Amino acid sequence: MDDDESSTGSIPTLEAEGLIQGERYSTSEDRDDDDELQEDAEDDEGEEDAPKPKRKCAEEAMKKMAKSGRGARDSNERSESNDSREGSCEQMQCPQEKACCLRLIPQCSKSSSTSTKFVHITKGEHVCPPCYEEVLKQPRQRGSAYLQWKDQWTGESRNKTHVKLFIQDQLLPFWLACDSCGTFRRLPSNAPTPTPETIESFDCSELKNSSCNVPEESSASEARRPQWIKSIVAPVLLHNSPTLHYVKNEYFYDEIGLSPAALKQNVDVRKSARNMTPFIIPDEPTMAFCLRPDVMEYDEQLAFPEYTSESALYLAIRNLIVTLWNMNPFEHLTLETCCAHLVCRGLARVWICQELKRVFEYLCVKNVVNYGILNFPKFPVISESYYKDLEVLIVGAGISGLCAARQLRAMGAKVTVLEAKSKIGGRMQDDWSLGVAVGCGAQLITGVINNPIVLMCEQIKSGYRPLSDECPLLDAETGELVNALDDRIVDKHFNCLLDAIGNWRNKTKDGDGSLHEFLTDIHNYFITKSGTTWTKAHDRLLQFQIGNVEFSCGANSKEVSARNWDQNETVAQFAGEHALLTEGSDGILSQLASGTDVRCQHEVTAIDWHGEKVVVKTKNSRRFTADKVLLCLPLAVHQRHEINYKPPIPKWKLNAFNNLGAGLIEKVAVRYPRRFWNSLLKKDGSLDYFGHVPKSEDHRGLFNMFYDFSSRTRASNLTDDRYTKDSFPPFLKHQNALLRSYVLRVRRLREPRQREKRSRSRP
Repeated sequence: MDDDESSTGSIPTLEAEGLIQGERYSTSEDRDDDDELQEDAEDDEGEEDAPKPKRKCAEEAMKKMAKSGRGARDSNERSESNDSREGSCEQMQCPQEKACCLRLIPQCSKSSSTSTKFVHITKGEHVCPPCYEEVLKQPRQRGSAYLQWKDQWTGESRNKTHVKLFIQDQLLPFWLACDSCGTFRRLPSNAPTPTPETIESFDCSELKNSSCNVPEESSASEARRPQWIKSIVAPVLLHNSPTLHYVKNEYFYDEIGLSPAALKQNVDVRKSARNMTPFIIPDEPTMAFCLRPDVMEYDEQLAFPEYTSESALYLAIRNLIVTLWNMNPFEHLTLETCCAHLVCRGLARVWICQELKRVFEYLCVKNVVNYGILNFPKFPVISESYYKDLEVLIVGAGISGLCAARQLRAMGAKVTVLEAKSKIGGRMQDDWSLGVAVGCGAQLITGVINNPIVLMCEQIKSGYRPLSDECPLLDAETGELVNALDDRIVDKHFNCLLDAIGNWRNKTKDGDGSLHEFLTDIHNYFITKSGTTWTKAHDRLLQFQIGNVEFSCGANSKEVSARNWDQNETVAQFAGEHALLTEGSDGILSQLASGTDVRCQHEVTAIDWHGEKVVVKTKNSRRFTADKVLLCLPLAVHQRHEINYKPPIPKWKLNAFNNLGAGLIEKVAVRYPRRFWNSLLKKDGSLDYFGHVPKSEDHRGLFNMFYDFSSRTRASNLTDDRYTKDSFPPFLKHQNALLRSYVLRVRRLREPRQREKRSRSRP
């Protein structure tokens, strides 16, 4: 691929706004210059073919390079005398009178005349022939700024360099906006690279012969226009972007809109949340709420179709905003903060600062940034067009409804929440009767990385305790710890059974059966063919493993699809260790609801959504109207069809509701005078949970896991694992029977230890 055909950081087309792709690297001057540099820069000979650091990039980038690649050109076919003529700016949109933006040497022409033709960089930025010739000399001079820049570039990119890219990336002056009047001013050519602090505090008076009363240069005013970007001839790359903190050494920088020659990190990472990872790292498992820094999401392509073919500049802007949010998710990220960290040379910064607002507001509306429990900003962080006179009714004051209400309020909407019960929280309710918070519903956090619940805990300083993977198993038959070797054998055997089901699923398209049926058949086949000795202890451990899967699925394995039992794995999951809300969920719920108009005991019975306004009626004969209604109800409520919709909900959506499973979970919490499980404690004196291996298949899943809820200084609170109510044995359909069964099983676990203790105390 020729130097002039570099696809690095390509500027997006703007078809959506009626614009076209600007001419980039298309003049023979660009080609001649690059061939000349290739021939004259002896130190760089063969450099482009040197092996690059191993990096992972988007597949689209590879395809783009292959598509645009061309054979090498013979530099002798062109004459250097054609440079000024073919590189001259003759674009219709550029003014006839041009000024040199570099002024590198005393011989600089400064402004154009009828006989002098300037080299075009952007609309408003041109280079006079003497200064351009001065730049062309640098590749012939050992140790020149150009060669130093090229060394940096080729070490961090798989694209070649050219003169105009060097001018755009290293020579154009910086432009900053005055903090007082907002006018963009050109900095002197020898000014250092601005930092976020200097950008935020910049004032017109800092420049010689300048003040807020001096009008903005016409070239800067022109660069504010959306169509200005089509005039650019070299990619615009951000300098010293905070994004480097998360993607360093993992991606080719120019392909995500960053300059490989400006890699300093001017950002404070001390405020960053410890459990937030914004970007996907190659060769690591994907995680929920992670973005690929080198690829636009589907929704982003719909919102910004003009960037779909050349996305590097959009990615640079989006990644910058997402990075700044992840580095300080404890206060609202503002547009001004994002602008302060946006550093690049030339008038392109003026244009990007205007475009930044579009991207910033999109990410706010999509809740990619500025979510959780934050103090409300003085003014909404998005444009009034999003929320002007917007009234929203939210049905359901569970955590989803309360989060939605707070987010909408933060963006300027007027919100009212209707809740059928007498208190907020839905299924997240705490019981403190045993001295600690015991969640009557959700309390276990499955994966702390990028989990909004964990972030909200950190935002309000509410406690949570990460859980370790260590899980001792007690045998219900003996009351003792299971044999470690048996545990490992059965664990690997069970994983092999699941792998066999996955292999069958990948090789077939039709057919299904229950998970229980498949597990049983494959298990029996394996035992028969392998001749493995399978003991009763092994079988009890296998039932424990199946019980864990039933708990995860919320149903008996006989009712679970073998083909789709792990359908949740098709999308990215929250990663990291699990955690327990040690202080319950009351703090999170109350903070989320603070300031929101929540109407408890307002059970919704009818929703009429056929007119301009949605009309909602409640059981207590109240009537509400709004522009939008958001339903935040549990699946089980939808399945009961208790709300009358007019017009009716589409049949396909009702079928989706009815076909989804919604398992019920039982939980038992008990306080003991002492820890009878002390022998299971780890060396540091702690224990998060232990497993209960059932006596037989009939008792599988019943009190499968026990969680230690006691504090590290006050013992005795134990909560059992949950069991799907619909799959209880017939003799445990009533609460009293369930509690008696619990007591009998715990007694069985305690008695062997008590007998052992008595035997040791005898003389």
